[in-house]
Formats: sequence, C-alpha cells, structure tokens
Amino acid sequence: MPKSAVVLAPHADDEAMGCSGLMAKLAEAGSRIHVVYLAVDGFHHYGVNGETSLQQRLDEIEDVLALFGENTTYEIAYKDQDLIEKLDTLPRRELVDRFEKVLIEHKPELLLLPALPDYDQDHQAVFYAAHAAARPIAKQFGNHLTPNVLAYEMTKIQWAAEPLPRFAAFTDITDHIETKLESVKRYKTMLRPSPHIRSLESVKALATIRGAEIGVTYAEAFAVLRSTF
Repeated sequence: MPKSAVVLAPHADDEAMGCSGLMAKLAEAGSRIHVVYLAVDGFHHYGVNGETSLQQRLDEIEDVLALFGENTTYEIAYKDQDLIEKLDTLPRRELVDRFEKVLIEHKPELLLLPALPDYDQDHQAVFYAAHAAARPIAKQFGNHLTPNVLAYEMTKIQWAAEPLPRFAAFTDITDHIETKLESVKRYKTMLRPSPHIRSLESVKALATIRGAEIGVTYAEAFAVLRSTF
C-alpha cells in the first residue's frame, strides 16, 4: 500500500464518488493523504430548491475527510471564485504549475485523478493538466516523479461520446464499502435519490460490478497511467 497519496478532485464529492474506498484503505494503513479540491463555491444544483452556500460545502468537506483520520489533509485551489464548471476557462499552464507544486511539496507515491472520457469540462481540464504535471522528469532535475498514477472512475462517465477505457487496476473495498457510502452520504447537498447517478444505490451498484470482475463483493476500478513496481 502506498505510504502517501495525492487526490485531485475537480469538485467536492468527486473523491468520495471515485476513490473513497481506496482512501479508506490508505488511511487504515497509516498512509498520508492530501486532497486538492479545485473549485469550491456556493452553487445552484439541478433538482435542488435554492442555493447551496459556500459554508455548506466547506462544512461537508470537513465532515467527509474526518472519516479518513488525522493523516488526511486538504487544500482548495479556487475557493469562492465562481469557477464551478468553468475550470476550462483557466490557462492549462496555470493548472499544470499548481499541480507540479503540489507533487513536489507532498512527494506522493500515488496520484489519483479523474478518469476520461468525461463530459464535464472541469474534469477534462484537471485530467489533462495533471497528466502533464505528472510527466516523467527525474528528481535530479528538480521534479518529483510520482511512481504510480491512476485515474478513478465515477458512475457518470458511462454517458460518454467515445468508447470507455478498460479499467485495469482494482482494489477490494468490501471491508470499506460502508465508509465509501458514508462519505458520499455526507455530501448532503450533492446526494440524490435513486435512480440518479449520484445516489447511494448507483455508487453501490458500480462497486458491485467492479467487485464481480475480481471475485469480491465490492471494488473500485482505475485506469492505469503509470505503475512502478
């Protein structure tokens, strides 16, 4: 199990949907986890009456990350800057520089980023910038070369305009499925009833399918960008 990980979340709850089972395993093993939330704002969401305030979102982040213990830290790149669904308007170089700084500072053994294809422009912006930031430049040139880079999937990427990748890396989260579901549940402003893709039922269904692929009850799956062993 990696001793340290950086998780890139375009929005608060992406990490819960995509890789909170793995985060629970890392936390249990005593690994350091640093989550970078990109855009955190007050926002009006489809299917919800009224605005979600910035403070609600901040409180939810604190509540969720409490599940993973004192070795889990976080930062918000763009707080209250009206950038939800607008990260694609930022220069890619700005995001690359920001991610490079995070990797050099935290020196993770594992980098987790949102998978493609994804119709969400924020997820696309984060993926491409993070992919560039994690390019193979050796440490003697002032860089931290993260040995393992994985992309986490979410229920919503099934709506894709191109063929989905074969997610080839799996982690058994059978013993951590309740933590995953609780992390999704604690984002109260984002949770939706079934059959919405952000429902607990949908999250559990995807974990069930991924578990069946490796002969366990529940699993998370990842696209492999780099694996060093």
